[in-house]
Amino acid sequence: MYSDLERQDIVARFINNEYEQIICDQCVLTFLTNVYNVDSTHVLLEKRSLGLEYFCEAIQSFNLIKIPHIERICVLDEEDKIVKKPASKQEIFSGQETDHRYLYIVEKLEHLGDKDTVFFNQCVKDMNWKDDVERQHILAVVEQQYGELLAKEIRQLYNFYARYKNVLAWDLHGDNLMQKIDSNEIVVIDPYTRRA
Repeated sequence: MYSDLERQDIVARFINNEYEQIICDQCVLTFLTNVYNVDSTHVLLEKRSLGLEYFCEAIQSFNLIKIPHIERICVLDEEDKIVKKPASKQEIFSGQETDHRYLYIVEKLEHLGDKDTVFFNQCVKDMNWKDDVERQHILAVVEQQYGELLAKEIRQLYNFYARYKNVLAWDLHGDNLMQKIDSNEIVVIDPYTRRA
């Protein structure tokens, strides 16, 4: 969506502290991420972990669509130098954490209302502690309440977690299911953390 020139400009403006930081307790607690206002439709995420890298890999693996627009634009070291050769897929899935800052452009989203947040906290938050029968029941309830596609993609995200559970922790709950501003469509963002 953004051209190379626009990406370079965004990175330069970020390094020069030109973006207003959005202070949102839910975002800080949920994503362990700094959020900056880029324009009327997008924010910049500065993430010091690989959670979104795992998510982006899952998006590509399953061609997920119940997601926001998201693209990595840069990786920076602690001296604000661009990392020319970011971690490879093998390194990302090695279980080691990063010393770098990953910058992403993400479309602006809204947090869910209390009712939806409570629903997802009660059903998908601890899916990794359930057996297969319970997980199928949970996803059937999600499908009934929120549609077949969202339930299918949560299942695919869970399967991705199960494939890499030696590295990943399941972290999907009511705060990282969010709504698109223009359509109120519920989407998933950042459902994984690194296994401790």
